[in-house]
Amino acid sequence: MQKRIGIIGYGFIGQYLFAKAVKEEFIEIDFVYDLNSQRTAELDPYLVLTDIRQLHERHVDLVVEAAHPEAVREFAPDIIKQADLLTFSLTAFADDSFRKHMVERAEAANRFVYIPHGAVLGLDGLQDGREVIDAVSITTVKHPRNLGLENEAAGEPVTIYEGSSRGACYKFPRNVNVHAAVALAGIGFDRTISKIVSDQQTDRMAHTIQVKGKGLQWELCMESYATGTVTGSYTPESVYQTVKRLCRHDVGFKIT
Repeated sequence: MQKRIGIIGYGFIGQYLFAKAVKEEFIEIDFVYDLNSQRTAELDPYLVLTDIRQLHERHVDLVVEAAHPEAVREFAPDIIKQADLLTFSLTAFADDSFRKHMVERAEAANRFVYIPHGAVLGLDGLQDGREVIDAVSITTVKHPRNLGLENEAAGEPVTIYEGSSRGACYKFPRNVNVHAAVALAGIGFDRTISKIVSDQQTDRMAHTIQVKGKGLQWELCMESYATGTVTGSYTPESVYQTVKRLCRHDVGFKIT
């Protein structure tokens, strides 16, 4: 049975997802929306939404957001009334009132807001261990351009932020979705501690998550090469595989 999906944001991730999903027999792409009309100029005009308000004319099972936190805040409350939502701009949920509003909307519509793991591993362990975890910290090292700091002078690595993950999400809304995912899965935006390091010499995006609790101590280290101004090389394939899992119901062994 086919699942109909819509894509909001046709940048690097959206284009990668489209190219892979269009080949799947069990996925039908219903629409693509991007504020930059040049990005979608070569697509079939029927697939392109020129105004997000046209969404109510479509009948989709899942909308995949890969755009910007502002797009989540603006569009998600209406999307969730008619489709499930898989969103990658997770920093939008650092706003407690907005997150509560979305929970209420989802419950009223009997819909799901899916929080993908994206570039980070271990979210299942953080969620399962919430009651026994005492402390979570995440350190990210990126090149300045991957933090929106194009004009930063060359030199040694510099810590440009250290504090709550909530503060990091407000300061770097496009660059710390990994931190938001860790906070949402684990012990929250205020108790999760974020450290962001700008390094002129790196060509990678590195994340180290440290977790301590009752009878446990974990350290997870992840690196991927930067393929754009925001996205690492692993993330697009992770997005595609997540969408596949949501759209296809296989029998047999499943990792949960």
